[in-house]
Amino acid sequence: MKDKVFNEMSIKSYSFFKDFSWYFLGSIIPLLIGFIKTPVFTRHFNKEAYGYLGLVTITFSYLGMILFSWIGSCIWRYYNKYKINNNLKTLYTNLIFLYIIAFFLLFIASILWYLSADYKLVKQLIFFSFFQLILNQLFLFYMVVIRLKGKAVFYTFFQSIRALLSLIVALILVFIYQVNISALISSLVLIDAMVIIFLTIFNPAEINFNFKLINKENLIELVSYGSAGLIINIGFLVIASSDRYIIAWLSSLESVGIYDQVYKISQLSLVALVTIYFNTINPSLLKVLESNYENSVQHIKKHIAVFIVYGLPIVTYLSLFSKDIAYIFLGPEFRPGYSMMPFIFLAAYLHGISNFFELRLKFSNKLKRLGLTVVIMAALNVFLNYFFVASYGYKLAAVTTAITYIFLIAAFHFYDRNILAISKEDSIELFKIIFILALQVMAYYVFVQYFELKTFLKIFIGLLFVLAYIFIFKNLLLKTIKSINT
Repeated sequence: MKDKVFNEMSIKSYSFFKDFSWYFLGSIIPLLIGFIKTPVFTRHFNKEAYGYLGLVTITFSYLGMILFSWIGSCIWRYYNKYKINNNLKTLYTNLIFLYIIAFFLLFIASILWYLSADYKLVKQLIFFSFFQLILNQLFLFYMVVIRLKGKAVFYTFFQSIRALLSLIVALILVFIYQVNISALISSLVLIDAMVIIFLTIFNPAEINFNFKLINKENLIELVSYGSAGLIINIGFLVIASSDRYIIAWLSSLESVGIYDQVYKISQLSLVALVTIYFNTINPSLLKVLESNYENSVQHIKKHIAVFIVYGLPIVTYLSLFSKDIAYIFLGPEFRPGYSMMPFIFLAAYLHGISNFFELRLKFSNKLKRLGLTVVIMAALNVFLNYFFVASYGYKLAAVTTAITYIFLIAAFHFYDRNILAISKEDSIELFKIIFILALQVMAYYVFVQYFELKTFLKIFIGLLFVLAYIFIFKNLLLKTIKSINT
């Protein structure tokens, strides 16, 4: 009996690490490509051009959130339900119908914005952003199904090839054909169009639909859930991006350009790791929430333990090397923003923790409570941004985002205290982690303060810190990973 249990745990452990490894590769390759693109193009285009790019792309992010993202959330929420009932074709059909409606609404909004824009570059950015959004959303929807089906290898392959080809096309457009900064979007349009054609022809996710299956009852179910999800997603987007508009209003386009690129390079590093983790655990986690909600707390707590034990040192070490990351991967005009990076790392990390609370509330159908909480926090974020940016400058916008996520998690915890409830033993372990990391931070700044260390020596010290953490907490690291497979 013990041998059977051990074998089952071994199989689950292997499956977890296999999926994690493939998702890691699928994210690390686009991540590395992003790290290549950022230093190359931030040395070529100026802060003002990036300011326009940032405002247009953020605006289309809002349009995408309002019109499309809630459709993707419906796939996550209802895939397992429709699959159990052998009715996935109905789900796909009704979602595609909603996508078509969203497409026409986006077309109208884009035409109106394009006609009202005066600056030629803005018109070009609007034109290409429209096509990039509709193609990218189709691709993302398809990839959600791929991930739910557990096709980690296929996901990795496609994400990597897509990112590599978009970089090559962007480099050709910019440095051979001398195209302006709109090439960063038009390159994505070209590659995504090719990807969609390929997926349509070969259809590896086996998505089929029949417009005869469009059903009012199904549409009401999807729209009801999606509308609540829409409010939630907009709230999160406001928290993450409203600062660009406030910076443009109270400061300058140049400041928007700096802030936007520093934010993106910071997110490339940490958000990719958070995404990998959730890509790995979501298929099993969503099944537990759907079929065994009452016992999902223990399942979630195990995943949060991994998130803390592995995540806290990553946030700490990335924060220590913020200046070096900025000087390596950003052009000279953008480097002064490195001081914002620790707060951006922290905000991304806290957002990952908030995802666990969000999923619990969604599957308990407490969407009103979730929506109200996120909207209140979004309003708080706007207020804090306005006050701090107006008083102390654009860099404080990163601080206000981190503060907002702290308040958000506190509010979630007030309603669902079981998720972060930890035992005395776990509290002691958490204190040890914080204590060791604090000692490493102090030691690092003592060395930097008294010695002019070159980048190589800083990296060497960082590696020593990582090895020391692994050695000190090796048993805890292994224990948390094993726990999620039991």
